[in-house]
Parts: sequence; structure tokens; C-alpha cells
Amino acid sequence: MNPIPDDWALATTHIASEYVCHQFSTLVSGQLNVLPPLELDFVMLMGCSKLASTLAAAYRNPVTINFDVARYADALQMMENSTKPNREENLLSRYPPDRQILLDRPAVVCDKFGVIILWYLPGAIDIDIQNDMVAATANMSALLATSVTRGAETGGKWRTHESNFEPSQHSLTPGVY
Repeated sequence: MNPIPDDWALATTHIASEYVCHQFSTLVSGQLNVLPPLELDFVMLMGCSKLASTLAAAYRNPVTINFDVARYADALQMMENSTKPNREENLLSRYPPDRQILLDRPAVVCDKFGVIILWYLPGAIDIDIQNDMVAATANMSALLATSVTRGAETGGKWRTHESNFEPSQHSLTPGVY
């Protein structure tokens, strides 16, 4: 059951994300495809199917690196987001890459314990859908700049302002991002 009212645009997004999630699960498990929801138009359905198949292809192509992402995260300072050459060199000496990796097809990069740290999804989202997303973000940017913050002034950086995020113990999954 869809918890979002049918007349909201977000209802279509919810239906599409549910379809992608179910299609991804069936592709990864080798089961039969999920029947598409009738509420999605052909272009949206094709975009969702492409996204699900790209996610599944990535999931079936894990690339493991000799790296402990939890220890690396512990070494980072909270909300560290700038580049400082000395800091970068220090982190690189403590956590050197074990090899160069060239990703040329969809893949998930995992640390040495199997924790997914990166989804590489080239071409997963159709260019027309990307353009729609950019236009929607541009149209709502001014509204979001004044509505999603809690308290502190964002300085025009609502997309990355710390007041809009909470710490999480969950890793990203295909259904989340």
C-alpha cells in the first residue's frame, strides 16, 4: 500500500522506487521479472527497468579492495570536507591503496570485510530523466534554501549543511539512493 496520497507527484516517485527495488531483487536472485505497475508511463517504466538492471549488474560485479572503511572513517574528523595536502598525505600513508582499479562497467566496490563503499553506475539514469531532475531541483532550490534547515544559517548551502543530516549506522542500498 502506498502511504502517499495519489494526487501528490511524490506518489509516482514512490511507485517507481518500489518497482526498481522489486525488479532489482528479482534480477539478483534470478527469479522472474516483476510485473510493471500500470501507473507508470512507458518512458518512466523504461528508465526504472534500466536503473534496476544496472544496479543488478553492479551488484553481481563486486570489486574488493584491501581496505577497512570503518577504520578509515574513524580517522576522519566529523564533517571533514575540504582538501588539505598534509592531511591527504597522512591519510594516504596510513591507508595506502593496494592497487589501481579501473572501473569500466557497473560495479560495487567493497572493503576487505564486504562492506559496500561505492556503487559505480555509469548510464544508470537516462539523460532525459537526469535533465528532469536538474530542472526540478532548480525550481525548488529557493524554497528548499529556506525550508529544510533547522536553526543555523546555511549560507546558501542547504544541500550539504550539517543541520539537514543525522548520523546513521546504515549503509546505502539500491533502494535508498
